[in-house]
Amino acid sequence: MKRKTKLTKLGRDPLKQKGFINPGTYKGSTMIFNNFKDYLNDIKNADDRKTYYGINKNPFHKQLEDSISNLYNCDDTVLSPSGLASIIIPFFAFLKKGDEVLINDSVYSPTKTFCENILKDYGVEIKYFHPINNIKTFEKKINKKTKLIYLESPGTATFDIIDIPFITKIAKKYKIPTVMDNTWASPLFCDPINLGINIIIDAGTKYINGHSDVLIGFVSSDKNYSRQIRITSKTLGICPGSEEVYLALRGIPTLELRMKEIENNALFLAKNLINHKLVHDVFHPALEHTINHQIWKRDFTGSSGLFSFILKKKYSNIILEKFYKRLKVFKLGYSWGGFDSLITFPPLVNRSFKDKRKGTIIRLYSGLEDKEDQLKDIYNALKILS
Repeated sequence: MKRKTKLTKLGRDPLKQKGFINPGTYKGSTMIFNNFKDYLNDIKNADDRKTYYGINKNPFHKQLEDSISNLYNCDDTVLSPSGLASIIIPFFAFLKKGDEVLINDSVYSPTKTFCENILKDYGVEIKYFHPINNIKTFEKKINKKTKLIYLESPGTATFDIIDIPFITKIAKKYKIPTVMDNTWASPLFCDPINLGINIIIDAGTKYINGHSDVLIGFVSSDKNYSRQIRITSKTLGICPGSEEVYLALRGIPTLELRMKEIENNALFLAKNLINHKLVHDVFHPALEHTINHQIWKRDFTGSSGLFSFILKKKYSNIILEKFYKRLKVFKLGYSWGGFDSLITFPPLVNRSFKDKRKGTIIRLYSGLEDKEDQLKDIYNALKILS
């Protein structure tokens, strides 16, 4: 079965849904035992994954979990109420006081905020490394305290591509679990398990849902770590609401259609911006001139709608506000993955490895509008900087 066809079938079984093409929802916490013996067996059960309660046994949630596991070719997926909630689960699953985690410096900034403001207070040491520079010496960063490697590729804002198989090969040598935030690529454009990753983070808020009306996250694991991830998630009581699960399932059938259009729009915009007189560079891994483009080409089967470009000059917030006010298509807002095009101006001040580039960085998300309208909108706003 081709992928486009499979996407329309995942999580749906009309024969079990009384003929309805979409599944019904199960809302609630209480589940009624079939008999007293089952109740007594549940009391004896010390495994938080299996307690007979809505957080564990919602059959509707399992439909989405199984769908995401199918897309990621993994052993198991647990759901969470947001991408950030998914991010914290592996940290709690594998780290304790005195342990150390290695993280690429270009990760999603709330990941860093969690590590610096909460994880450090639990006595965990955080070590950041540059995603590209001196990566061949990565093995030297590992010691007996290293218990987790957390990656995000492409990186946030600068879209650095990491040589994932190079790192996972080293991690397996030392039996260290690896986590990768794969939200940018989605399961359509990257297969992290095939690259040696053990645990995948995906903010389903973005592309899986695709309509900017849901907060939901996924943690997908290989068979070596899936049990530990599920126990941690359920012990922490992490789960989304049924409405969010329904809307995420709704997004799956159109995922490939949306992603291909979004990819096409972003590439068109990126290729035009690289030639604009005010633009110093464009950070889009599918462009041949970008660092590690060949690694991206090897490990990814496509690109998505999020990228950035850097201007030749640094502009004040007063000027940038005038630039923003000229935009009609692109809206100022966080998150992405929906139909609306978005723009932000990400600062890199919290990075451990300071960026030497001096111009203003502008991050774009190309939505589902006409690509000519998107380009015209950005070009029109850039006139204010001339």
